[in-house]
Amino acid sequence: MTSGAGLVIEQVSLTPDFIVNGSGLYTIHTLVYDPLTLDLTIVVPGQTTGFDVNGLLVQGGGTICASLDVAGAPVTISNPDAGTITADNGSICGASGSALLTATPDNNANVPAGYQVIYVLTSGSGLVIEQVNSVPSFTVTTGGNYTIHTLVYDPATLDLSIVVPGQTTGFDVNGLLVQGGGTICASLDVAGAPFAIETPSAGSLTATALYACFSGNSATLSATANGNAVVPAGYQTIYVLTSGSGLVIEQVNTTPDFTVNAPGLYTIHTLVYNPATLDLNIVVPGQTTGFDVNSLLVQGGGSICASLDVAGAPITVGNPDAGAITPDDFIVCLDNGSAFIQGIPQGNAVVPPGFNTIYVLTRGFGLTIQQVNTTPDFTVTQQGLYRIHTLVYDPATLDLTTVVFGQTTGNDVNGLLIQGGGSICASLDVQGAPFLVFGPIICNIFNLNAVSQNDLSAQTIEELKTLAESPVSSAVVINSIYPNPANDMVSLNISLMQNENVKVMVFNMTGQRVIEQNVTGTAGEFVRTLDVSSLSQEPTWFVLKQHQVAHSNC
Repeated sequence: MTSGAGLVIEQVSLTPDFIVNGSGLYTIHTLVYDPLTLDLTIVVPGQTTGFDVNGLLVQGGGTICASLDVAGAPVTISNPDAGTITADNGSICGASGSALLTATPDNNANVPAGYQVIYVLTSGSGLVIEQVNSVPSFTVTTGGNYTIHTLVYDPATLDLSIVVPGQTTGFDVNGLLVQGGGTICASLDVAGAPFAIETPSAGSLTATALYACFSGNSATLSATANGNAVVPAGYQTIYVLTSGSGLVIEQVNTTPDFTVNAPGLYTIHTLVYNPATLDLNIVVPGQTTGFDVNSLLVQGGGSICASLDVAGAPITVGNPDAGAITPDDFIVCLDNGSAFIQGIPQGNAVVPPGFNTIYVLTRGFGLTIQQVNTTPDFTVTQQGLYRIHTLVYDPATLDLTTVVFGQTTGNDVNGLLIQGGGSICASLDVQGAPFLVFGPIICNIFNLNAVSQNDLSAQTIEELKTLAESPVSSAVVINSIYPNPANDMVSLNISLMQNENVKVMVFNMTGQRVIEQNVTGTAGEFVRTLDVSSLSQEPTWFVLKQHQVAHSNC
């Protein structure tokens, strides 16, 4: 038997069977010879070559009559060796919920021709195979003990499709190999590179509401865990309340529920930590920040294995404010049976995140709700006192489907709100923007088309409100009196909204009533005469003083 291409003689035997202890190319040759002419003691194993022997023979140019099968039977001996591998970091904190495991081969593997190298990740002491990869790098999402192994194998003899991740073990594979008592020529580094992994993850939170009303002297804040936290054995979970964009720690709690006594921006965070490595006594409420704590953790560049949900669940505490709204035109006249009224928001509303703004139209002193709209404008078809109100509300807490138009009032809605003694966080501008809507007759009688709110006194406005709200409104106007002055008879040009019995009175300069006369008239404009001959021998001047009365039974 020779080794290598140089046919170095290693062993001789009476049978073509040899045992070798190294890999490489070997050749078994047959030698037929006469011991009287060829002395084999000249052969020095490990030095003499088959070519040296062949050179002594006639077939090789020598003089000895013998025959050597120079080509022989070549055999390549494989000795695969997985070698060893070293973990780059055997203790890893995957504080984000995952960890990257990497190892470096020690460059002592032997990979024969036709063989391949893959890396196998196993978990636990049972070496359950989890993943395989062409490089010694793996990502895991749960903590525990892992090992990266090297496997040198021939795909023609070892079929890796037999491996079922999560079931097949490294011991199962090793049992198939020659090194493990099996028959397959391959090598698995059973010891491998071990890792101890901790993967705490704070997960995330969702605020119960993005905005909380500051009622009285406090507000209650709460959030719900989204179920994606990872709490390894020995770790605990607490919730941290911070204030402001600087995340100043205000309170900690075992549940994500807090009560605060001042408006502002707050955030509820989750902290998953090991009390043995993170001492929370370092936290000084009102001074220590969430950023301070995070900087101590691996995720924040520190060395402590823990997880803080820095983003957390932000909640704004304050009071929504509907602001103010004014009428575009205070007095509006029906035209062809309808009138368009429009309010002008004053730009001082406070609409928190998650809140909506709608506008509510009410009628009458009882604020009976007629319509709602996303813009502060409405079309009405009846005369009366109307108001456009602004409502800032959270649809998640105030259900407007309970409003029955023509029945529910603005006061009913306000009573549900904190500002009205209820419990719902919303704001209604109860005062609203008032409008007086009149029919064409009254508008013409009072010339209301040319009147603005600024032209009217408070008393007149109240009288107009009463007139607008009267179930059956009547108005009498003396348009003119002529001749003026007069000696005996004067003519009165009168307008009535409906058929009326009207009383006309004349007073002297001292305030005494000197004439009183009932006038029966029909709706519209007409003329009646008044006898004033008893007043004086001289012509009398008349100063017109009118009194409009809203009434229902005159």
